[in-house]
Amino acid sequence: MFGENVVTLSAETAGLFSIGNSNDYRYLPQLITVGWQLDEIGNEDWTRGNTEFLFSGMYAPVIHGPNPWFTGGLFGPRYNFIQEGWPVIPYLESRVGFMFTNATGAPDSQGQDFCFSFTIGAGIRIPVTEQLSVNLGALYQHISNGGLSEPEHENVGLDSLGPTLSVNWTF
Repeated sequence: MFGENVVTLSAETAGLFSIGNSNDYRYLPQLITVGWQLDEIGNEDWTRGNTEFLFSGMYAPVIHGPNPWFTGGLFGPRYNFIQEGWPVIPYLESRVGFMFTNATGAPDSQGQDFCFSFTIGAGIRIPVTEQLSVNLGALYQHISNGGLSEPEHENVGLDSLGPTLSVNWTF
């Protein structure tokens, strides 16, 4: 399940809620992710594990907020903390990318339809079989156009936090 050049395909879902923002978003990111493990299991103490690189496509319907959806791509590293004898594998991850939305001119929104995004996540992978596993985690996401729409349209960045669930198949 873990080692150099191991590939994983994941279907991920999340429920994210804006934090510290005037725009009060609630949205449901749906991601298809390909993970590519870059190395064998290394290190000997609590850092024992390996690095995986993630490539994700995302679509997120907005349940509450000034624009109806987000879509885009994200990529970045995940570190799997693989400890001998543990029934779960904790992980930390971060991804960056781009988003498209329908926000131009919408009040309390991103100010334009093209945005940047980054995420930070943590969770646990629960092996079910040799090839199948389930991830439970938490995700923070920031979406903003980086001020590209200003001064014509205000850029109200979106900061969100919420739970994630994914099903993974390892090849």
